[in-house]
Amino acid sequence: MDKRAIALVALLAAVYAVVGLLPGLPILGAPGSEIDLVRSLEPAYGILLGPVLGPVAAFFGAAIGKLASGDAVGLLFAPLALIPAFIAAALYRRKIAGMPGWAIASGVLSLLILGWYLFPEGVAVYYYAAPHMAALSILLAFRGRISGMLASESKKRLALGLLLSGFPATMAGNMLGNIIFMVAFNPSPLFFAPLLPVMLGERLLITFLSATIGTPLILAARRLIGRRHVGDAV
Repeated sequence: MDKRAIALVALLAAVYAVVGLLPGLPILGAPGSEIDLVRSLEPAYGILLGPVLGPVAAFFGAAIGKLASGDAVGLLFAPLALIPAFIAAALYRRKIAGMPGWAIASGVLSLLILGWYLFPEGVAVYYYAAPHMAALSILLAFRGRISGMLASESKKRLALGLLLSGFPATMAGNMLGNIIFMVAFNPSPLFFAPLLPVMLGERLLITFLSATIGTPLILAARRLIGRRHVGDAV
């Protein structure tokens, strides 16, 4: 593994952990709940580090942050960081293991949506997955064009690519979180119904922040490490 890759993985994991300790934004209509702003970093991690190192950096950053804050329950949800970073990385790469990156990303999101309906809660609140299906439709509509946007040196095209990739990525992470929550806590089938508008607003904000933060971060990193993916050094 390239020394620069190791150093960047460690640095970005540390940044993730530190940002994860910062207080989130309060969610209107959900007292005591916050928007975890660190989630907005995950797509950029995948794009910068690739489909292996990107998720690894995000996951270790999430796990370290939860351990440092003493949030034992939150540690259950550290794996959420893996999925958005991987989906963004797949959308950036035209091919992974010979398969189109957009097809791999679409497959992961499709499996997570299917997983929702394997639980009684998912069947009872079937419409909760509508935003996730909308995110999947974005991937199917734009397919490989998202890769061209994410590879662009134009701020506007890169930002658009981050918006189009960030929404499916964060929705996939949300669905994994829902599944982990159902397995761990066995909530009432109606638990998720009132959370739908709150969840959608939260995910749209995370998507916007992903593009706002990710655009200058990715462009600056490219100038420092060159156009090649750091993850290619593995």
